[in-house]
Amino acid sequence: MKVKKRVADVIEVLEDFAPPKLAYSWDNVGLLIGERDSEISKVLVCLDVTPSVVEHAIKNNFSLIIAHHPLIFNPLKNVTDPLILKLIRNNVSVYVMHTNLDLVKNGVSKALADRLGLQNLKFIEQDTETYHIALYVPPEDVSIVADAVHRAGAGIIGNYSHCLNSYQVKGQFKPLEGSDPALGTYNKLEKLEETKLEFFVAKPLLDRVLNAIHTAHPYETPAYAIYPQQQSSLNYGLGIIGELANPLSLKELVILVKEKLVAPFVKLWLANESPDKEVSKIAVCGGSGSSLIEKAANIADVYISADFTYHKILESKIPLIDAGHFYTEYPILNVLKELLQPLNLDIEVLDITKADIGKLVCI
Repeated sequence: MKVKKRVADVIEVLEDFAPPKLAYSWDNVGLLIGERDSEISKVLVCLDVTPSVVEHAIKNNFSLIIAHHPLIFNPLKNVTDPLILKLIRNNVSVYVMHTNLDLVKNGVSKALADRLGLQNLKFIEQDTETYHIALYVPPEDVSIVADAVHRAGAGIIGNYSHCLNSYQVKGQFKPLEGSDPALGTYNKLEKLEETKLEFFVAKPLLDRVLNAIHTAHPYETPAYAIYPQQQSSLNYGLGIIGELANPLSLKELVILVKEKLVAPFVKLWLANESPDKEVSKIAVCGGSGSSLIEKAANIADVYISADFTYHKILESKIPLIDAGHFYTEYPILNVLKELLQPLNLDIEVLDITKADIGKLVCI
């Protein structure tokens, strides 16, 4: 039996998966229409909030739309758009995951790589800063505090979680006027045994981890230090490079891409290579991927993405397969559906044939 949840329940799951702070400054993600406390039972997952999608949502009693592309991108001076007004009148909430969903490890490009059967995956370009935190905790509270920071997202390095170092140290402090110490006496120097915890945190999760420290730590004022690292996080990046289980020729790969993505057509730029050339190292990026062509050329045999411009194509030193913006991003929708399954809601991924781009006629 499907149950009713709040919009906030869905948001919690989605933001654990793709924190909004990952999104680029020019982007607009999060809850764009609706109230966090609104009750929902049916969720529609799609790439774009178009008039036909809104009609489908209203007709079928969906109370929440989760979309990849922002319905509202630029600041609004007024609310007169008929599409937005229709959503509001029918109490349909809209939540958007855009560049934050592009950058997470299991996001848009990973879903595309999985659909194509690629193995041994890694980012083409790593993104976002990493911080090293040193935190001082009473020995008896280590497990409580460590559990809190791990739940907040600290200590994740590549495919490993709960990464942490600990050391026994000696500390001291003197409570001053206005303090309310958990240990010690006002105006008296206290010396004690402490445990120093060290762990890494990706920049988008820093505030959440610090909040967890202040909530779980027994001290009125926890002592910690934050050190920026000269390395990017292994957990966030753009594009994916992987390997085919068995090499394919370029023309065989084009057929595979077209079939796996259910694309009406794909475009191949050979870059002076033969269509019979065998390839095994494949770079992919869901959506617009022109910015990664040069990096892909240094590590892959062929690059699959979308929206390649005329001059970018001519300049490319690597074969390119343009499978379309919509079709290279569509695989992420089923990932989001699976992510939300534990909430026991009625969730539908908008079928390709019902999406506006899916009605494109190829002649």
